[in-house]
Amino acid sequence: MIKRTFCLFLACVVCLCFCSCGGVKGADAQLVYPIDNDPEYLDPQIISDVGAKNIILNCFEGLVTLDAEGNIAPGCATDWTVSPDGLTYNFNLDKNCAWRVSVAAGLLMDEKCEEPYSVPLTADDFVFAFRRALLPRTKSPSARNLLSITNATKVNAGKLHPAHLGVTATGTHSLTITLEKPDPDFLYTLLEPACMPCNEKFFEATAGRYGLSTKYLIFNGPFYMNNWADDVSISIRRNTFYRDADSVLPYSVYYSILNEQSTRLKKLKNETYHVAPLTSNQAAEISDKKDYTVEAFESAVLSFIFNCGDEYLQNDYIRQSIAASLDMNIIKSELGEFTAKGVLPGSLIIGDAKYREQSREVKFYENAAPQKLLDTGLLQIEKSDAEITILCSTEHEVLIRKIMQSWQSSLGVKFNVFVEAVDDAVLQSRINAGEYQMAFAPITYSSDTAFSGVLRYTSDSSDNIVNLKSNPYDEIVERIKDAAGTTASTVATRQAENFLVSSCVIIPLYEQMVYFGLGKGVEGITFNNTGEILYFKNTVVK
Repeated sequence: MIKRTFCLFLACVVCLCFCSCGGVKGADAQLVYPIDNDPEYLDPQIISDVGAKNIILNCFEGLVTLDAEGNIAPGCATDWTVSPDGLTYNFNLDKNCAWRVSVAAGLLMDEKCEEPYSVPLTADDFVFAFRRALLPRTKSPSARNLLSITNATKVNAGKLHPAHLGVTATGTHSLTITLEKPDPDFLYTLLEPACMPCNEKFFEATAGRYGLSTKYLIFNGPFYMNNWADDVSISIRRNTFYRDADSVLPYSVYYSILNEQSTRLKKLKNETYHVAPLTSNQAAEISDKKDYTVEAFESAVLSFIFNCGDEYLQNDYIRQSIAASLDMNIIKSELGEFTAKGVLPGSLIIGDAKYREQSREVKFYENAAPQKLLDTGLLQIEKSDAEITILCSTEHEVLIRKIMQSWQSSLGVKFNVFVEAVDDAVLQSRINAGEYQMAFAPITYSSDTAFSGVLRYTSDSSDNIVNLKSNPYDEIVERIKDAAGTTASTVATRQAENFLVSSCVIIPLYEQMVYFGLGKGVEGITFNNTGEILYFKNTVVK
């Protein structure tokens, strides 16, 4: 990894310029938005971090994008047609689409220049992007979302040359994508970072350093990245070479890298931030204030989460014993009746409809013999007792300690359980890194589709927070991929949810809202269905 070197002093000066006195308002606003982590890289074909996705999807544009209402709208493609059998998509590209090439990036391609310049974007840039995303050596976390494309499975397995992939440039500005089966989610899949275009000449010129700094990236979206200061900030500016540059309202967006939830409301109020993720309590504090707007999304499910890579919890019987001895009445007395209908939240879709509106509720795991299950599990892993630490937020520490007593009463001296309470930001960071045994926490989803939701728990997923390695589960997800039509996809997706619950990998309890606070006069932010991706192209500060 090549280290990005920037002047920290300059980064702080830039931060002060953006953050003081509310910044520039109107159509040339300088927006500030906090993200939790500094991305390791910003290569669209391989990123999975939510903060990185937000930056990429404002600096790149795919074939389609989202309109102000969150619906699929033309992006680089001005229009498209779909064959009656749902297998062939023909896209016509906007001839004004272009790459913004910085002076440093141009030098990589032996293009000597004194100012940034543009290079036409063509259909070949999409062909190369899709092929690269599916090459096995790329290890793209989104590759599995693309397997409905003709020959994608064989290309991804290294059994077929990528030239045989069903993505073809039929002209300089026309592209055809063929599918092996109808995919009701395909247009939403095209919103994924892996589907952003990639210029092959520039990619080769980076010599393996694509996405590691501003020098090793070129951009075709509404913004371009102009500064990347390690662990401090990433800033993007309006791209004058964008196909519709006059429609881009903000001058810049400053992503402040700060994993600190407790200060976000304060910084929203003093106009340091223009938009920020909020806790439910923070959102409630400003929900009735006319100067602020709160956006809420059904994209989190408060759950018990088991790390299946743990020496104890990799055993099905031990997980089942914990689930079977869980006193649900204690939880209900503290938090109310359960609202989760499954592992997936209500915001995820199949086709053009909400998945949860089409699917029956997933049943909780039940078993009347938890002690016997524990004994069987311990015998299998050749242990005399189990030691489990529950990771939770400080908000839920008292609740988990009450539940501990019921576990110990039901499972006896062979079950030793401990509690580790941390703040919300650390909780999510630890879960994402797999640094836990068992956790009580909300699971959030950044992609729009139900398929992407269950896909994250497959054996080869880089976003598999439960470390599940299960051939039966992988086979269920394969059936979703092979399902033709919304009804078949819904049935198979529910089977995947049922597997996760019946195997006691996840115990979903409460569906939770994810909240974002918009500061004074801030309008025009477009959110995806889960609220995790924010598009700033149409944002103004009045």
